[in-house]
Amino acid sequence: MSDYSPPSLPRSWTVAIVALLVAVFAYSVLIAHQPLLGLLPAFVAGVGYFAWRLLAALEAIAGRD
Repeated sequence: MSDYSPPSLPRSWTVAIVALLVAVFAYSVLIAHQPLLGLLPAFVAGVGYFAWRLLAALEAIAGRD
């Protein structure tokens, strides 16, 4: 076993991103009346997160001895 620890987002960033996504979704449902408009930022954030994790995994594989 290696002592490698995968990178993770700071807890404050996670809370801020989730709060922002909830606010955007609430706006899109209550004001704009378009719930799919609120799901788009969540989808983009999810794709960005998975791309970041994929890059971290590839860097970990490349950095192995």
